[in-house]
Amino acid sequence: MPVLTTNKGNTLFLALGPSGQPAYPSYLWAKCLVALSVFLASNIIFIRAHRFLIPRRRSALILSFAVQTAALLAAAIMIQLGAVSPNPEDLRAPIEWTQLAPISLIAFQAGGQIVASRVLAFDEIPTVVVTALFCDLLVDPKLTARVNPKRNRRVGALLALFFGAMTAGGLSRVTGMAASLWFAMGLKLAITLAWVVWKGEVRWKDEAEV
Repeated sequence: MPVLTTNKGNTLFLALGPSGQPAYPSYLWAKCLVALSVFLASNIIFIRAHRFLIPRRRSALILSFAVQTAALLAAAIMIQLGAVSPNPEDLRAPIEWTQLAPISLIAFQAGGQIVASRVLAFDEIPTVVVTALFCDLLVDPKLTARVNPKRNRRVGALLALFFGAMTAGGLSRVTGMAASLWFAMGLKLAITLAWVVWKGEVRWKDEAEV
């Protein structure tokens, strides 16, 4: 199963669809359309859920990451049990529509992930577009300042993405794609549990709007 691309990549493949590019695999644009549509719908759902529950409320964050964890868990189980083939498609073979299920689940949790970053006011960390993170880091006028929390978070995010991708790639090579999804699910579960014990504040003075 091909890895879900960024929304920029999905949009480009979707735009190439009417011109018949790429020629193979057929209907690649359809997969991108589904992934992008689910991602956008996920944004709307998570935004409304946070607004209803109060954005930074502990229960809202626990529910958000629990749903994200469940989506990854379901995708991992599908791959682990062989319900969906984890192997790359034969470029000239008919499209494997069953792959839309895990793709949709991964896209759905990605929407919740980026909404959570905005709710927590960490706008400097674009969780779905890595190239923007590089640009934001280099354009920072305080890049070399001794104290710069935003720069530190951006560097930390880049390192986490790099080592996370390296670890997931190694797991996929040794044990199969399902291992990468189990790894991602485990991290999401750890974050969910962390919110349960996180020391909160009685009141947020600057409540982030989503």
